[in-house]
Amino acid sequence: MNITQEKICIKPVDDIIVRQLSRDLPASLPVARILALRGLKTVDACKAFFDPVLAHFYDPFLFIDMNKAVDRIMEAINAKECITVYGDYDVDGITATAVLLKTLHELGADCNYYIPNRLTEGYGVSSEGITKLSQSGTKLIITVDCGINACQEVLLAKTLGMDVVITDHHEPGEFIPEARAILDPKIRTGGYPDDSLAGVGVALKLCHALTIHNDKPDDFWTRYLDFAAIGTAADIVPLTGENRVITKLGLDLLQHTANNGLMALIEEQGLSGKPLSTADVSFRLAPCINAAGRLGDSRRGLELLLTNDAAVAAVYARELKEANIERRVIDKTMQEEAFAWVESNFNPDRDYAIVIACRNWHCGVVGIVASKVVERYHRPAILFSVNEDGIARGSGRSIPALNLHKALSECSGLLENFGGHAAAAGMTIKACNMEKFRERFNEVVKRMITPDQMIPQINADAQINLKECTYPLFNILKRMEPFGQGNPRPMFLCKNLTNKYEPRLVGAKHLKMMVAMDGTVIDAVGFDMGRRLADVKNAKTFSLAFSIDENEWNGRKSLQMKVKGVET
Repeated sequence: MNITQEKICIKPVDDIIVRQLSRDLPASLPVARILALRGLKTVDACKAFFDPVLAHFYDPFLFIDMNKAVDRIMEAINAKECITVYGDYDVDGITATAVLLKTLHELGADCNYYIPNRLTEGYGVSSEGITKLSQSGTKLIITVDCGINACQEVLLAKTLGMDVVITDHHEPGEFIPEARAILDPKIRTGGYPDDSLAGVGVALKLCHALTIHNDKPDDFWTRYLDFAAIGTAADIVPLTGENRVITKLGLDLLQHTANNGLMALIEEQGLSGKPLSTADVSFRLAPCINAAGRLGDSRRGLELLLTNDAAVAAVYARELKEANIERRVIDKTMQEEAFAWVESNFNPDRDYAIVIACRNWHCGVVGIVASKVVERYHRPAILFSVNEDGIARGSGRSIPALNLHKALSECSGLLENFGGHAAAAGMTIKACNMEKFRERFNEVVKRMITPDQMIPQINADAQINLKECTYPLFNILKRMEPFGQGNPRPMFLCKNLTNKYEPRLVGAKHLKMMVAMDGTVIDAVGFDMGRRLADVKNAKTFSLAFSIDENEWNGRKSLQMKVKGVET
């Protein structure tokens, strides 16, 4: 059931705003269109977009509970109480844990951390973890990137004589935990104006507030923007608002980071001395930090960020790189098995969602493979790993049209627990309920989205002629980085193209072309688009949806179309 045909659309936008921006900036109409599509309506808004600065951060005390959180933390520090930062095991949670731990240590706190084991404990705050912390002498628990749905666990902590401060960014459930303070921008009554922060972003806001309370200079918290950029980029939250400021300033800092662990990892990945992008973070650095946790113990990724010993950092970075290589091998096998299951069992006319369960799968990798399934088949997908005691741990990914968290909420009676957001979620279920869940989830998805929304749609920002693909345009696009959700790499549509030379396959599955229009010729490549070779080879003219990239070959740089969609 391969999806072979994309639908290319031009995003709608207010043409009056486009013309006004084009005149006032000034800028070409395609550039003005891109900016308007990102919600930028004035020259001042565009300037802030192109040049994020610290002044663009909101006051952290806009969180209604921020004073409560700061007061309880300072009380613990002054009383020499043991504080434990309870983090999640993914990159967002690990970087959030590192940011808060380093800040607390600088303030003189007696603090440590607790990261649950992905394979044995699963996601979030657990009763097992709370009990362990009570036995170790912890008096204050600060959660990062988890905790907003841990109502029973917070009650347990209170009965064991511990206070809990929750910092999280996930959707709250029907009930809110009875914690000393809760910082979660998705709580509608929480007071915070930006609800899209990653978990590390919320932790950073707490560190900012602690900085203000203790009359420390700004670099007391801004020195951790490199950590925050990694966690934010890796968690696929919208790179707009504060997230854009965090990521842009953090990537700039990351190139000159003073952190031994990050320096070692950047060196290990061959990125030293190079400008770093969100793609470098998401596909080169973050997977290594994540790898150890996916295979079992997340602490190595955290220790990489915490160590002050350059030699130790180098060893950790090498180990994490090797763990990521091992993870990719597991990935590939599971991916092939998942694709084979879909081809044998899935009916695209009947089934709106894909749910697969397997006893042999590694539960630390199911989320990555779920992403690959969504990418190929353009359906919401949930993959489960079933263990020996009949409990299945799953991870799901969605398509833009479906809010996955909302869909799972309607299936909650069949799940043991779940959590996440619109695009991704984790859950556990009894294996005996799997078929009922598959049917129920499909019914819910079928009600929430239409067949048209399951057709892969390439949304272009603007239609341009081939002669407009120039370095002046490319240089402006570079200033729009970092790209990611909410601020995607600008996509263009070019019609009436012809082949200068016969298109061909490169590496068995990539489409390579040299396209022409009115005397202008440009190189084009479509990764994993070899299936469209016959279409472009046989067409008299065709249209391409593409982003503009720079290619370097034998020391020579030239612009290249990175093809995302084809219409013939």
